[in-house]
Order: sequence, then structure tokens, then C-alpha cells
Amino acid sequence: MSTELVCILLVAAFWGGYPLVARLSGFGGPLGTLVLGIVALVPPAAAAWLVGDTARPTRGELWPLVVAGLMQGAGLIAFVRLATGKLEASVAIPVSDVAMLIVTTVGAILFFHEAVTLQKLAGFGLLLAGIFLLRPA
Repeated sequence: MSTELVCILLVAAFWGGYPLVARLSGFGGPLGTLVLGIVALVPPAAAAWLVGDTARPTRGELWPLVVAGLMQGAGLIAFVRLATGKLEASVAIPVSDVAMLIVTTVGAILFFHEAVTLQKLAGFGLLLAGIFLLRPA
């Protein structure tokens, strides 16, 4: 099994599962997001320590990471609100996840000049169909 496939499966299991576990707490909002964010530092810190990764980003590499981190934090606040809110988890979580995939797909095509293929267009259409079918009533 390739490293990429293992990573895809781990992302699916952990990112697909953590909102459900967070919903069990019933505690959301900015403070719930803060707890998630702080605890989320443990696995990457442990991984860096275990492999001895001491590389530091250059200034040119740092600013996009800072902006992305701010974006991630703002999105996480909204996501935790959805995941712990009144909407059904089977609606709120997948719809927001799929909407994120749409933004990523369009952004990758526009900003990184990735190819637009028939396969990508079909996948994009299926993402939109999924949002349409799962949308809140």
C-alpha cells in the first residue's frame, strides 16, 4: 500500500471522525475550537520530535503558512459551530466538507494552473450534486 493511500485513509478516518467525537461533547464555540486547536498541536509536535525534524521555514515560506493558519483557525471556528450545532451531523459536516473541496478544486485550477479534465469536471459535478442532495431542509 502506497504512503499516499495510507495518508488518504488516515485523513478520511481522523478528519471524518473528529467532528463526530467533538459533537459528543456538546461544547462548541471559540473556546471549544481553542481546545481542539491546542490539542491538535500534540501529534505534529510528537512526529517532528520522533523524526528529528528541526528545519525552520524561511521568511518566504513562513508568511503563507501564517496566512493559511489564520484561515484554518477561522474556518475551524465555523466548522466546530456546525459540528456541535443544531443541524444534523449527517448534513452539516458533509456539506461543509464538500463545499471546502469545491473551493480547493477551483483554487488549485485558478492559482496553480492545474489541468481541467473531463474527470475533474465530472467529480466537481458530483460534489455539487452531493451538496444539493444533502442540503439542510
